[in-house]
Formats: sequence, structure tokens, C-alpha cells
Amino acid sequence: MNNRAFGIVFAGIAALALSPVLAGSASASVVSDPTGDFLGTYTGPTGADLDVTSLAVRLSGSDFKVHTVLAGNVGTTAGGFYVYGVDRGGAGAPFLPQGLDKVLFNSVVIVRQDGSGLVVNFGGATTPIAHFATFNANTIDFTLSSALLPSTGSAADRYGWNLWPRSAGGPFAFISDFAPNNGILSVVPEPAPWAMMTLGIGLLGWATRRRARRSSVVVSG
Repeated sequence: MNNRAFGIVFAGIAALALSPVLAGSASASVVSDPTGDFLGTYTGPTGADLDVTSLAVRLSGSDFKVHTVLAGNVGTTAGGFYVYGVDRGGAGAPFLPQGLDKVLFNSVVIVRQDGSGLVVNFGGATTPIAHFATFNANTIDFTLSSALLPSTGSAADRYGWNLWPRSAGGPFAFISDFAPNNGILSVVPEPAPWAMMTLGIGLLGWATRRRARRSSVVVSG
């Protein structure tokens, strides 16, 4: 293999290996939400930990990875908690009376300030979960098996998510914010850049060895 051909192979392998990384970064499942946009219907305390600034969801294998950023540290508001609505397919519009016709869900994942929570599938199972969420100042992270959210029509990589913090249980007036404001965040499967990179490196190694053998034959001849 001459230098020009080797360069072409190397460029092709690099493009193959890097393409999932680029695709993943371009299609990341993230929504940003303005700071201080408490609902006009909200009547509770306006602690910064009840104000969402971003929500990210991805599907890694069979697990959902959820990352939330708030305007203030978790625990600032006593009794506050977080409700993640999940649309598994065929969902209705529970917030239609409030004009939020695109906040669709038929499951909720509840995260409490002690890291415990609850998965509630409407018309199905309710599953308590102990200490599945972790907090780091103003962030919330948790991993949830998709088995706890069985499909009602959509594949797991087509589920929609929405987050609404609450200062207390009960009426809609205790919901402080929505992210997205009136919609759902679609999940994007996590790319496999390391698998592709490994393939690319393997092919590059094969090309290098082949080139070395060909050079050896030329020299010895």
C-alpha cells in the first residue's frame, strides 16, 4: 500500500470512528429552560431548586440516564420534590385545562430530596425505589431501567419526557415549572463511539501490518 492509499484508508477509518461522536453531540436529548420562569399559576415558595434550567435524557442500552440542572441547590425548599412525566405511547393530555396540551405522559418518576423515589405507570405497576438519585449541588442524576417503564405503543428510544418540580403534593398550583414548557423531550439512543473507535483502530493496525509486510518483501527482493 503506497503512502497515498494509506492516507486515504486512515482518513476513512478516522471518519468512521468519529462519526458516532459527532452524530451523538448533534442530536443530544437536552432542553434548556429559562431561569426564573415560574408558572403564573404557581402559589408556592420560589426557591431556586424548584426552577429547572436544563433536562437531558438518553437511552444507554436498556437504561435511561437522566440529568437535571436547577437554578439552585437541591434541598433549598423543604418538602420540594421532582416529577418526571414519561410518554410511553398513546398518552393523553392531563394538563389540557391549563393549556399545556403537549405535556403528554402516562407514567411518572418521582424523585424525593433523600434520593428515593417512585415509578407510577398509569393502569399498571407502582414501584418504590430507594436511593436511586444522586445530587451534586444543583444537579440531579439517576439511572432507570426501561423495564420499569413498559411500552404502551412506543419503543423506549421514542419515549417523551417532561419535568415539573413541586413544592408539595396536591393541586396544580403547587407545580412551579415545566421543562420543556409545553412539550416533551424525545430520547436519543446513546451512540457507541468506543466500539466504532476500536473497529477503526483494528482496521488501521491491519493496514499498517500489511504495509510493513509489503515493504519487507520489496527490501528482501
